[in-house]
Amino acid sequence: MIKSMKKILILFVMLSFIFASAQYNNGTVFFKDNTFSKGLIKIKSFGGIKFKSDKNSEAVYYDYNQINGFDVKGKRYKYVKYNDNLTPRLFNERIKGKIMLYSNEVYNPGHMVPNSGGISFGGGTSTIYFIKVKNKLIRIGSKIKKKHIKIFNNCPSLIQKIEKKELKKIHVYKIIAYYNNNCK
Repeated sequence: MIKSMKKILILFVMLSFIFASAQYNNGTVFFKDNTFSKGLIKIKSFGGIKFKSDKNSEAVYYDYNQINGFDVKGKRYKYVKYNDNLTPRLFNERIKGKIMLYSNEVYNPGHMVPNSGGISFGGGTSTIYFIKVKNKLIRIGSKIKKKHIKIFNNCPSLIQKIEKKELKKIHVYKIIAYYNNNCK
């Protein structure tokens, strides 16, 4: 019974995600040739987008081969090479600057409690951060860790703010924004 409940829960989550992302939204597509088009965008669950110039036009499929990214619902998404993979990954571009900040939302379905009739705990979404420094993409995770602090060594004022806990390591966005606005 627990296995069937787990399967039903997973199916429900997958269908919810598909239906939530099944609609077109106003947005802008940025092509590899540095041109762009405004229109309607639908993000595909397994990569790429469908684009329509208006609601009556034919949908065209685009992926990292044709586009650099797109804006939709106030967010900018960009294809970025990660770990020398041939296929770039799609990230939410959060901050542009000397250090670029990207994020990716990940879903964790949680864990089923044995013999509980399908009760689970620990599920939800979380944000994983990546920074791009000198054309290298580095996975940060959910917060800045000790091993990442050395990236900011050329900015003593930022290091001091982190050490004094004026900026906590969980404040990834604020740390990168501070670096880009106040450091060389």
